[in-house]
Amino acid sequence: MIDLHNHILPGLDDGAADLAESVAIARRFAGEGVQTIAATPHFNPHRQEDVALLVRECVSRVRAALEDEGISLTVVPGNEILLTPDVPGMLERGACLPLGGGSGVLVECPFDLRPPFLEDTLFTLQLAGYQPLLAHPERYTFVQRDPSVLDDVVDRGIVLQLTAPSLLGEYGGRVRRTAHALLERGLYACAASDRHHPTPGRSLFDLPAQLAQLLSPTSADLLLRENPRRVLEGQPVERLPAAKLQNAGLFERLFSRNRGPVPPAERE
Repeated sequence: MIDLHNHILPGLDDGAADLAESVAIARRFAGEGVQTIAATPHFNPHRQEDVALLVRECVSRVRAALEDEGISLTVVPGNEILLTPDVPGMLERGACLPLGGGSGVLVECPFDLRPPFLEDTLFTLQLAGYQPLLAHPERYTFVQRDPSVLDDVVDRGIVLQLTAPSLLGEYGGRVRRTAHALLERGLYACAASDRHHPTPGRSLFDLPAQLAQLLSPTSADLLLRENPRRVLEGQPVERLPAAKLQNAGLFERLFSRNRGPVPPAERE
């Protein structure tokens, strides 16, 4: 698998606190069958001016530590960028990073409001040659109210990224139901962990089996392997077909019994 959204780099945001924790996260990834990750520390254009060099330096430190520990995991640099109208220019200036130095750009919205510039900025990124990936849309209140609100942006080539804990019930029923609705509409193209710490939560371990049961093994492979590879290689992604989910109620009951919520410190 390939994970395009996580916070493995030490000391840059609310993810790994130090290099030892980064190594522990990497060990978790490798044990789950993840082969490649894009490290995506938060970037806020309102508060930060240039983090690219620091991110690259941290990636080099993590790579060296993983080699010393014998952990087989490829790490490439990136950012999770708060979407503002300044983002296209900041990318062009090299202030923040696309995924793996390619054209894929992971962006996020505020959780509690819809930015008035959402579509214009996403399409400006496309015109500049970037492939925007919208992180965890199922967690945004404006999408929870109406999942069809993203139909148009997906039709125009924006990639939606499903976050594993959302589908596995770790953020509660409303977020999971929204994830189900977006899956049924065929709007997702990638899935990722958004892992912050080396805890059992935010894991990809259970996600392939659940996606295979809800949709199909081919769909699971598309979201976790094929499309993330295409993003890193600058190739067009393939959308899921719209489809009625299978066994959604069964999995909701199963995972509600076996999983607790993500701790507050890990919810960002």
